[in-house]
Amino acid sequence: MPTHTTQLDHVILLVPYKTLHTPPPWLTSNFTLSPGGIHADAKTENRLILFADGTYLELIAFIDDDPSKRKGHWWDKPFGIVDFALTTPKDHKFDLAGLRERLEGSGSGVGYAEPVAGGRRREDGLEVEWEVTFPVGAERGEVPFWCHDVTARERRVAITEGSTKHPCRAVGMSRVTVEVDPGSVERVGSALAAITDGSRRDSDGYAVGNPISSEEQSADSWIGLRPLDQGGAGRRLRLTLRLPRDATGGRDAIKEHIGDGMVLIDFEQ
Repeated sequence: MPTHTTQLDHVILLVPYKTLHTPPPWLTSNFTLSPGGIHADAKTENRLILFADGTYLELIAFIDDDPSKRKGHWWDKPFGIVDFALTTPKDHKFDLAGLRERLEGSGSGVGYAEPVAGGRRREDGLEVEWEVTFPVGAERGEVPFWCHDVTARERRVAITEGSTKHPCRAVGMSRVTVEVDPGSVERVGSALAAITDGSRRDSDGYAVGNPISSEEQSADSWIGLRPLDQGGAGRRLRLTLRLPRDATGGRDAIKEHIGDGMVLIDFEQ
């Protein structure tokens, strides 16, 4: 597997609070849900869908769907996939200065703020700590944020053999596709090229690695970019999950309306 200093860490799926505690069939028939916890700001709570390649889908909800907790939050958005995070290998120092320099030369107007502390308390009482580095000059979800562990990654992403076995058989994340209005494609593409240090392939997008590589999971992940259908305005994220190489037949995409939002998850080998 090629060595990448940029890796896909996780994707964020915003759901109603009830969904965390009483998951609907479209989740339970496809995925094994793992415990999460309450975030340090006491505004949001999560559960996780962990994959064998080290990535995960984070189901996040505002506690009790309280409007006061949602108001002004960076994920005050319609339900659905709202954001995604990159990371760097634990033996590779995050070069924020280099990232900023590349972005400054991209002409995209996108940059990154200083890292800020984050964390949550797991259901078993363990504290999890990390640092997040958020973009500036872009809408959240147009470009990724960064997440770097302070406590051991295994504490935040508690992968076990059982937690990564899913009814849908997904073994990892193949692609996150950013869909934007046609007028934003060039700007966002310039930013993504700088963020991933120019690694791209026209048919798939911008190449990133996975936190766990193995003989079974040797394929890269990708950040794709395309204009919204029918020239729509705004932004939408969709996720493509990878099925094992020996999977027979395809799986229908998940297209689930939640309130005024939609969850879009595709599958591919």
